Amino acid sequence: MAQFTFKCRTCGTFERWMGSKGARVSEAPCPSCGEAAGRVFQPVHLSKMDAKIKARIEQGMQPKTRQRKDLPAMQQPQQRAPRPWQAGH
Repeated sequence: MAQFTFKCRTCGTFERWMGSKGARVSEAPCPSCGEAAGRVFQPVHLSKMDAKIKARIEQGMQPKTRQRKDLPAMQQPQQRAPRPWQAGH
């Protein structure tokens, strides 16, 4: 089970534990007023992590861009007969 955060327009935020089907849920009823509350994205609690792990996660969030000239050269596959034992027939 995972914990998801929702935000009600009138009551504020609340959290709810849901099973694996909860990952697809975008709204939930507010426990106080019953109004539909939208799901809020909550990032991982990075403040409680080791500094090295935190830096690694933050680096992974940035897309890595490369230019075509920096890519390794593609090698052309050598042409081979599909059945070399039949090449002379």
